[in-house]
Amino acid sequence: MLMDPRTRTSALHIRCRGLVQGVGFRPYVWRLATDLNLQGYVRNDGDGVFIEVCGKPTALAVFRERLEREAPPRSRIDEVEIESCGCEAQREGFVIADSSPASDGRLRTAIGPDSAVCDDCLAELFNPRDRRYRYPFINCTQCGPRYTITRSLPYDRANTTMSAFEQCPACAGEYCDPMHRRFHAEPNACPVCGPRLWISDRDGIELANADPVFAALAAIQNGGIVAVKGLGGFHLACDARDPEAVARLRSRKQREEKPFAVMFAGVASARDFVMLGEHERAVLESPERPIVLLRKRPGADEALAGIAPGVAWLGVMLPYTPLQYLLFHQAAGRLTGTAWLDSVQPLALVMTSANPHGEPLVSRNDEAIDRLHDIADLFLMHDREIAARCDDS
Repeated sequence: MLMDPRTRTSALHIRCRGLVQGVGFRPYVWRLATDLNLQGYVRNDGDGVFIEVCGKPTALAVFRERLEREAPPRSRIDEVEIESCGCEAQREGFVIADSSPASDGRLRTAIGPDSAVCDDCLAELFNPRDRRYRYPFINCTQCGPRYTITRSLPYDRANTTMSAFEQCPACAGEYCDPMHRRFHAEPNACPVCGPRLWISDRDGIELANADPVFAALAAIQNGGIVAVKGLGGFHLACDARDPEAVARLRSRKQREEKPFAVMFAGVASARDFVMLGEHERAVLESPERPIVLLRKRPGADEALAGIAPGVAWLGVMLPYTPLQYLLFHQAAGRLTGTAWLDSVQPLALVMTSANPHGEPLVSRNDEAIDRLHDIADLFLMHDREIAARCDDS
């Protein structure tokens, strides 16, 4: 480690590779360096994350030791390269610098997957006093879209489909505040400056003065099929407890007997239909929100007629986007807080990939109107573009 006799400081260049972009890694590095009174910068590039850090040797040793041990939960560090370097004594403080391409132009990093709404964002989503109350695109550094909005790397807002939305002063303030959980959250937005939601008919004509979530839920509860735009594509949604609606969806989608997955508001709502223990619960509630195959309870086929005929298992999933949560919230009577998610909710939704038989997943609004015209009765859409199609895991 090189020593500068004038400042009695040392400096390191540190490169981290793996899932280190889009997971709050740069804000984490900033907080760690600032806590240790170190100088330098962190930036994204085509290799992952690059850090130049300067300070007392003892503080640098602590920084190196804590860097991997305390990394954000959604990150994955596959490789760390460290080398000593000269220290720029004139640099003051630690900053998040502008991103840069890899030195040789090659990409050797990955973008993190989309992640289910975190508990902090859920609390805001259902708080009538919060400025993001019932906002379908709420997110922070620990949740929300990543992979599906990324056009290119490094992962910066300018390289995502959120580049079309300029942040309002309130959102920009959060984005630039190192102590805020939305510090450098690239999809950051609110009702003032972010994407908007609307509902349209089969011809793509927006239903004027309609509350999109209310109208979508009303259609579903009346036996309709609604195409719902998600993170990586559209879903076709109907009432899983309505056998006529399920049969209609099967007929229109030409899906004869292949099982459908069912989305419940929470684990408590699923327990009446399937058997699950703590391990299954942990998987269901994980940020990845996979579809989990669970053994049916007696009576499940009668209550969910036509969903998964002839098999002993049911594919179960929980909401993972704010919009999906809002459908259940509307059905629950728009209760304040999140406690209602831990009680049994009657709404159960078929959420199946929106694509005609044998065709790719639909991801664009115009494509949805064209390809799903004869399947969906209504279209719940938004104007945040999907850069990468991605089906449920």
